[in-house]
This record gives sequence, C-alpha cells and structure tokens, in this order.
Amino acid sequence: MMLLRDYHGHGYEVSSLEDAGRRFDELVETIMPHGGCGQTLTVGTDDQPALRIDVDIDSDRAALRWLPDGSCAVEREADAPITVYESPDTGLVDIPAELARVTCAAARAAVVEYAATGRRPTNVQWRDGNPG
Repeated sequence: MMLLRDYHGHGYEVSSLEDAGRRFDELVETIMPHGGCGQTLTVGTDDQPALRIDVDIDSDRAALRWLPDGSCAVEREADAPITVYESPDTGLVDIPAELARVTCAAARAAVVEYAATGRRPTNVQWRDGNPG
C-alpha cells in the first residue's frame, strides 16, 4: 500500500494517480500551527517512506529527497531557504536553499510519478544530498 504522510505522520492511502495529486494539493495548502503552509511530507509504502518533500507553496519552493540513497532533486538554482513544520516533536525547521531547489509543481509531479512507478522520479535531476 502506498501512503502519503503529512507532518503529523497521518497516512493517506494513495489509490490512484489522481488521488496522489489531489492529496498532495490538499496537504500543501493546509495552514500549519506557525501560520504558514510549509510542512514536511513523505511518500512510501506503509512501512517505509522513500520520498521526503519539504514544501512551502507560498515561496513555490520544495526540497525533494530520495531517502534510500540520500540524493536530492535539483531543478533550479539555490535561492533562499524555506521554513517548514517538520513534525509536532521538532516543530519548525529551516531547509537550506541548497536543498530547496524544485518548484511545487515539480514536487507534485514527482509524488505522482512515484505513486505510479514505486521508483525514484525522473522528472528532476538528482545529486548527492549533502548541501554545500
């Protein structure tokens, strides 16, 4: 079973590609406790997330990380860090500009592609995930 999880760890079953996109859209528009929309999402099987998305629709930036090998997606130049609500335990975290290098549309497309294939999305370039 494929699950899209929100910052709170609530899992939403993804039963179709349309469902993956719709759930992503709903979650990224949710206002977080800090008053903004930035949050951390994961997608994967019911026991193992494979894709981490730190996304802030207000800045149209996201950090997309492939957890099995630690790589991160690169679509655009590094511009500014984003702040996301990672979880109730950790609260707000700053995601470095070097990692927040994809648009929200590219992050959404990656979630839909992963839901379709179960593999690392191909709609973006990937590189070693260590910033700097």
